[in-house]
Amino acid sequence: MSSVFSHMLTRISVCGVLGVIAGACSATLDFTECYEDADCAAFFDDNKPMYCAANTCQVREKGCDANSQCAGLGEAFICATSSAPRECASTETDECGAPIYPGGEVSDDVAFIGVMLPKTGADAALGEAMEKGVRAAVEEFNGSGELPNGDKIALVVCDTKSEVASATSAGRHLGDTLAIPVLIGPVDDVEFTAVVDQVTFAPGVNAFTMGPMVTADMTELDTSANLVFQAMAGAKYQGPALGARIGEDFTGVPDANAVLLLAEDAYGLGLYNAVATEETGGPSQIPQVPGSQFIASYRGLDDATKGAKAKLDAALTSFDTPQMLVLLGRSEVADIIKYYKTTGAPLPQKIYVPQRAMPAVAALKDKELAGVVVAITPDLDTPQLAKLRTRLGESSLAPEAGLAYDATMASLIGMAAVKSGDIVVGLRVADAMEKLSDKSGVPVDFGAGPKMFVPAALSAFATGKSVDLTGITGPLDFDAKGEVCSPLAAHTLDESGEKWVKTAVFTPACPDTTGAWAAVP
Repeated sequence: MSSVFSHMLTRISVCGVLGVIAGACSATLDFTECYEDADCAAFFDDNKPMYCAANTCQVREKGCDANSQCAGLGEAFICATSSAPRECASTETDECGAPIYPGGEVSDDVAFIGVMLPKTGADAALGEAMEKGVRAAVEEFNGSGELPNGDKIALVVCDTKSEVASATSAGRHLGDTLAIPVLIGPVDDVEFTAVVDQVTFAPGVNAFTMGPMVTADMTELDTSANLVFQAMAGAKYQGPALGARIGEDFTGVPDANAVLLLAEDAYGLGLYNAVATEETGGPSQIPQVPGSQFIASYRGLDDATKGAKAKLDAALTSFDTPQMLVLLGRSEVADIIKYYKTTGAPLPQKIYVPQRAMPAVAALKDKELAGVVVAITPDLDTPQLAKLRTRLGESSLAPEAGLAYDATMASLIGMAAVKSGDIVVGLRVADAMEKLSDKSGVPVDFGAGPKMFVPAALSAFATGKSVDLTGITGPLDFDAKGEVCSPLAAHTLDESGEKWVKTAVFTPACPDTTGAWAAVP
């Protein structure tokens, strides 16, 4: 009950009692609307905040200038910056939820980031793991520091539903309607490239966008400014690592042939273009394959059941037993492997798959795949990941959570690197990121406690210095295109066919993509 209504009811009640006893009270009703701005929360007009003046609630002609002024509309309303004057807007849509404030209380001293993760759909388990990493980064930053203007970090989390349409809808809401300047995600390459194309570089938006685990090359989409960053080694590093692994595995086998099937989307094509670099008059081929190659594409997840299997049938008419099978796709790769086994053809010596296929392939629990399937991925199992697991009390925290932590914490430190007094907007955050990868800068290691590394970074910026970030998943050496150069790893399935074991590490000669494999002791 508001203070105004409590005051009115008290006067009426007292007068009523006295009137009965003595018959001497004449009721005086107090119709005062307000004593302070908070009393006007119940009188919002057309979603416009009101303030208290001369004990009456009046519409704030200049819209809102604080989140608390929108509180009367509901917990999801914030003072958005997408219009002039600013207006109250709801963060909630079919994809996005209510804002998450530090400490759970509405605050005016916050800067918002938007997060796009798959909370439902085929990648829901991945999204759940990565949301833990995002939230941990925000909580640790807020608990150990703040932006130069004193703001803490609040976030709006959206569900991409493992769909491009939902991802772009969430991105437009965050970047356009709410004008949130820093976006984390989506995690899928196809969704991410769509958001970058339709939101990040949309006129009037220009949002800083960090991809936790995308591999695709963003260069062709970057038409206005370098606003796109990636938290792990992308396709241009994974492709050469795959080629080098093939070269080592088939050294001395001059007639080794290969069947390569790729998803015709941003993920499959990105990896293919990076590994198949030698023009031969036809499709680009893998230089490290000494024998013949059969290369075909299928239309992503939806076409895996029919299209990919038809292409595999065609390949097996060319090669009775291919020495190697290279499958550049996501969860559908497991179905392609299952189908291969039904053809009666002997298993290849090696089946190469990328990171996104690993959970589905392990879920097959096929002992015959032990030592046959080789996954080429960024090397995410680091000493820093072990430290994060200890800090969070989760010994089985997925490495992908570390990627999400890195993407989020690097973005927050980038926000903190914006020049004091400047408004934190996408372009300024992107420009400030160059201060984060200076080998001569102050060392900032996310594996250390946040009470150590967050103040170290903030202090460096306050004194005009830059920093050298080491993330949970390794060095965060962002290059001029916003990409990270870091080690890659080869994994094989153990005897149970259920568990991936790291067998070798590929160290690129950063920023060069060439490098060498070394066995894990």
